[in-house]
Amino acid sequence: MRSRRRHLYALAELVERHGDVESCRDEYLAALDADDGLLVLLIPADEIRATVAAGRARAPARCDRCGARLPAKQHRCRRCGLAGR
Repeated sequence: MRSRRRHLYALAELVERHGDVESCRDEYLAALDADDGLLVLLIPADEIRATVAAGRARAPARCDRCGARLPAKQHRCRRCGLAGR
């Protein structure tokens, strides 16, 4: 049995890709057993939407040239060498 938080993050990832909370929840429920399914049904749609919004707000910085993730204090891309920020 997975934890509530793991289900919440998995649902948020699906909603971010596909958009609709209810259809994503139905798709996700199809792969779960009864205990996990009940746990997922108890997660409110507003909480899923808030998790999606929080995930977008804390997206990591990316290099403009190659798209590599940049750590918070790094000022040069390790992959392509472009100076940024």
